[in-house]
Amino acid sequence: MTLRFLGKDTIDGGSPTLFDDGHRYVLQGWIVTDPTVLSWFDLAGHETIAEVPKELMTFLPEGVIVPRGSPLVLDRGETYVFQGPLITDPVVLAQLDLPGHETVIEIPKTVLEVTGDLEPRGADV
Repeated sequence: MTLRFLGKDTIDGGSPTLFDDGHRYVLQGWIVTDPTVLSWFDLAGHETIAEVPKELMTFLPEGVIVPRGSPLVLDRGETYVFQGPLITDPVVLAQLDLPGHETVIEIPKTVLEVTGDLEPRGADV
């Protein structure tokens, strides 16, 4: 499955990135290491949390918004923390530049709100 690049927001040398694989969004973000934040979550074995700049979500297609609640689990001011299934598929991972301080999760399209006609943004990777 080929990922379609939607956008990237680089802050402090990080590279949070948003992709679309046709069935879900693939969110690359920072691994959360803050023990206080981690203590708030009861993660299933296949889940993790990822933190990204709020601006990254402006790359979703026009008309798509992320509602409060799962997968958007925490607003930290300038960043969002998302919870979701950890992506381990080697075909997907091979398409990413994933440094050791970042992780990648899936966001099912079914959990997002569509407010109008969808207009895709971004380009193929």
